[in-house]
Amino acid sequence: MLDDTRLDGPVLASPPPSEPVTSVRVAPSPAPTPRPLSANPLWGIPLKALSNTRDRPVFSPSRRPPPAVVAEPADSKPLPPSPPRKVEIEPPPLSLVGTIAGDNESFGIFLDQSTKAALRLKIGDDFQGWKLRTINGREVMMEKDEQGALLTLPRPGSEDSGDIRLIPMSAEKKPLAARH
Repeated sequence: MLDDTRLDGPVLASPPPSEPVTSVRVAPSPAPTPRPLSANPLWGIPLKALSNTRDRPVFSPSRRPPPAVVAEPADSKPLPPSPPRKVEIEPPPLSLVGTIAGDNESFGIFLDQSTKAALRLKIGDDFQGWKLRTINGREVMMEKDEQGALLTLPRPGSEDSGDIRLIPMSAEKKPLAARH
């Protein structure tokens, strides 16, 4: 036998008369309690208002939005290429320890600052792009990419290392091998 009474649900069959009847009423769920306020002021700002969250995703390698596509007008002329910038050349990572100048052969003795290893370079030898050009008494001239470096021995009795001066060189005018 079917009961036509509905309690917000399907039609229930009546229980047999020997069992007591119990009615169940479903209570509506309470309204969600508002989130407790935090000391973090950003929790009060909705994500829709934070446009950088969309434009600069956290897990993107560059965290930058993709570049905007800009169409060039058909009648515009391309800009001339900008002149190449001169790269700042670092001085050679060497310090001059000694020089030996002879009639047949001249060479400089250097200390590699990165490995602290002693090196012997003849005129014309190359170290990390720096070529030994001249040896004159207590100084040597090295050259790399139109840039010269004058390395001098430290003064006798002083504990400081020798001096390194960078000298710009032009292709037309190279320094003279002998300086007086």
